[in-house]
Amino acid sequence: MSVIIKGTQRGIVSGVDGKFELADTDESAILIFSFVGYESQEIAVGNRTVLDVSLKASIKALSEVVVVGYGTQKKTSVTAAVSTLKGEQIAATPLTNLSNGLGGRISGVIAKQASGEPGRDGSSIYIRGVSSTGNNQPLLVVDGIPRNFQQLDPNTIETFTVLKDAAAVAPYGVAGANGVVLVTTKRGKTGTPSLTYNAYVGFQNPTVMPDYLHGHEFATLKNAAAANAGLPVPYSDEALQKFKDGSDNDSYPADNYVKELVNRNAVITTHNIELSGGAERIKYYASLGYQYQAGMWPSTNNKRYNLSMNLDAQATKTTKISFTLNGRVQQSRYPSIGTSRIFELIGYSHLQNGPLFFSNGMNGTYVTGSIYNSGYQKTNTTALYSQLSVEQQIPFIPGLAAKGTIAYDPTMIMDKIWTVPVHLATINTVTKDITDGIFGAAKASLNQNYRQYQQLTYQASLNYTKSFGKSNIGALAVFEAKANDTIALGASRRNYNLSIDELNMGSSSNADMTTNGTANYGRQMGLVYRVTYDYADKYLFEASGRYDGSYYFAAENRFGFFPAFSLGWRLSEENFIKKNIRWIDNLKLRGSYGEVGALAGSAFQYMSTYSVAGPAYVLGGNAVQAIRERNEPNPNITWERAKKTNIGIEGTFWKGLLSVEADYFYEKRSNMLVNPDVIVPAEYGIGLSQVNAGIMQNQGIDLSIGSSHRFTSDLRVSVNGNFTYAKNKLLQVFEAGATFNNPNRRLTGKPLGTQFGFHSMGFFQLADFDDAGNLKPGIAVQPWGKVLPGDIRYEDMNNDGKINDDDRTRIGDAVATPRIIYGISPNIQYKGFTLDILFQGAAKTNYYYAGSAAWAFSNGMGAVRENLDYWTPENPNAKNPRITNAPTTNNTQTSSFWVGNAGYLRLKSLTLSYSLPPAITQKVKIQNARIYVSGQNILTWTKLRNFDPEITQVNAWSYPQQKVMSVGVNVTF
Repeated sequence: MSVIIKGTQRGIVSGVDGKFELADTDESAILIFSFVGYESQEIAVGNRTVLDVSLKASIKALSEVVVVGYGTQKKTSVTAAVSTLKGEQIAATPLTNLSNGLGGRISGVIAKQASGEPGRDGSSIYIRGVSSTGNNQPLLVVDGIPRNFQQLDPNTIETFTVLKDAAAVAPYGVAGANGVVLVTTKRGKTGTPSLTYNAYVGFQNPTVMPDYLHGHEFATLKNAAAANAGLPVPYSDEALQKFKDGSDNDSYPADNYVKELVNRNAVITTHNIELSGGAERIKYYASLGYQYQAGMWPSTNNKRYNLSMNLDAQATKTTKISFTLNGRVQQSRYPSIGTSRIFELIGYSHLQNGPLFFSNGMNGTYVTGSIYNSGYQKTNTTALYSQLSVEQQIPFIPGLAAKGTIAYDPTMIMDKIWTVPVHLATINTVTKDITDGIFGAAKASLNQNYRQYQQLTYQASLNYTKSFGKSNIGALAVFEAKANDTIALGASRRNYNLSIDELNMGSSSNADMTTNGTANYGRQMGLVYRVTYDYADKYLFEASGRYDGSYYFAAENRFGFFPAFSLGWRLSEENFIKKNIRWIDNLKLRGSYGEVGALAGSAFQYMSTYSVAGPAYVLGGNAVQAIRERNEPNPNITWERAKKTNIGIEGTFWKGLLSVEADYFYEKRSNMLVNPDVIVPAEYGIGLSQVNAGIMQNQGIDLSIGSSHRFTSDLRVSVNGNFTYAKNKLLQVFEAGATFNNPNRRLTGKPLGTQFGFHSMGFFQLADFDDAGNLKPGIAVQPWGKVLPGDIRYEDMNNDGKINDDDRTRIGDAVATPRIIYGISPNIQYKGFTLDILFQGAAKTNYYYAGSAAWAFSNGMGAVRENLDYWTPENPNAKNPRITNAPTTNNTQTSSFWVGNAGYLRLKSLTLSYSLPPAITQKVKIQNARIYVSGQNILTWTKLRNFDPEITQVNAWSYPQQKVMSVGVNVTF
């Protein structure tokens, strides 16, 4: 608690017990007592030497509202599991995609950013882990309408709200089983107009890159592999020396491929202007933003323009009209070949025996031609979110309001891929002649695709609130209908004689041109209800749910009812706590149970599907095509059902010094689509339909804890942490007897995504072989060719003397989602300085090394530095098996040998800012000004080698996340 003498800067901060001493205080002095979340209180000293002060929780804190499904509620009255995050907490970090700002900041949220490639760097989001064998991504909602928020301007975001349990997500019915993320954008506020400029410029570098071998190391490893095979070595001592010293770079290149190809300190910059203001009858907000992000290659970049506008008008005393517009134009550009291929070629380039560029400037490797002059991929996106709402208070029924909303959201995407011949020179190492040539197709080709998505949403609602003495009731009813339409058109041409990237410039031969097109139409409608009751803001009850229907299913299975119930008890409002336990500020117990749904599989599985076949017969001398049935229908197919239970406790203590929120959750998901466990003869002719028979459970805890203390009037320190643990288990899946009957291989009863393979016992050593080179008796035989010392040895799990599929067992946790994720965010404020830090981490997750990520010369490719540590008699405990010209079948079996620990702790962001004092801002006639330096993905501690631990597939071909350092400014006029 802060104690200041009114009219002065003199004061003190009380201890945790509330005690303080303030010497030499005049009897006429007035002391101001204040604390975060409580009402300030002024007390005249008079002739007293002891003051007994009790601060009241501020009305603002008690009446703080949080966004929930189709409305808002007082925070103290919420009985559901809901977490919130203010938009300003991520606006200053150099984010290109809003989904990348949630991980580690909100309990219950698991976010994994698999790529740092501009325009393709969004995170996968999981609310409380994985609960289904199908789709697990949450529903995303912007300003009350289902929409994707990822490409919105961070400066325009007011709040994020994550709905986690059944009580929170039941209003979303068939779309709520995986959780819901609500985003509200900023709106105008009453007051004089304010103009704010936000900007930063930053520099990007990869968090980690595969450590490929350079020319000399590569050639040395190639020689060792040849020697092991009893073959002549491909590189002489003279060649090795030239690789090493770079004296003949055209023939024996010494280039550092990664260092010379990667665009270091690639620029990222954002600029945003906000205008806000309003009077009693009308409020407005407008924002215009621009972002540019360069890529790791000069031919990669992403530009985005964002526009946000909204208007709130009190048309009459009882009528409010709101209009909202969010628009985006995005332009992404990449090389004509994919990123994974570029990384593959970096490792492959050593085999070309050429430099990146020859001394005459010609391309020496296909990777340089691919990056710089292979053409381009362009993706242009135009998206618009628009909505109009009218809210009418019903004068003759106090507390009743009707609201209607219509939202129209069109999105247009144009993809254009222009591929031109890549010139690749070669050298005669004897004559030193350099000859230009073409790699791949000799002529250019063009592929264009246009996609249009549009969503039309209607909402009509009635909302009623009323108080009767200490009783408060609320009721909400919503009708919502949504139409989603998609069309796609594509065309391509090959063999261009002129390098003009227009479709009509290609070959006119029918063999060189293609066209394609698709159309999809989706419909959904539902009736939402919510009823709330509380007595004295102490005993809380809520019932909510939705009667929902989807076009996915047949008429008789199209609609379903998804109810939920929740209870809350605010113990801190009980007299026995108020009077006897003064250190409890707020304490609430809550619990919920309900059912929600999830769309399973794809639409129209209740109908027969057909494909074109033929020629089926000849009519009049002409071949005629026909159609044939592909899969049998299942008219009983329906959505998944999730039964969710949640028990939570939340509280604040010692006048806000400590805050805690903890939840235990359990979910049982049924009706998951699985393939039937029956076998039909080939003569049946068509595929079997899936059935709703899979069952899975998911349970765990999520925890948030925070503390804040003001040490002096100038110094305030706070720290917040969150922790989520979620573990699922497959209860019923139709698996084959080969796995179910083997406890080591059984999927049922284990988490989804569990990795299975052979258990590695290390390497065969010299002592395992007799003098004739055969395995000694008692050692299990491995069936993938003759094994030698230095090959991987697998455990005979069933002790039958041989290694086969019966010896497979669990070798690692799931790749896609960690079982544990956590975050710690300290904040220090001293005078005008603020330091914000976020540590984010994950545990209980594994990755599997494969391909060129693990095996030297895999698929004819290169090698990484890890491959230099290979087995030899002198190095029996190496990280890799004996070196060979190509990976052997024995050593590339799926096994625990190649499983890596992908747990990590990352300094995700750090921002140091300084706000100019009022004395300065007033002189220059501005409201406030702030400058800051910020970093993203600054440091990472992990055992994973060569790759970013957040990627979902470990191989040498992934675009890593970016470490960004930036400087920025916020000025409000």
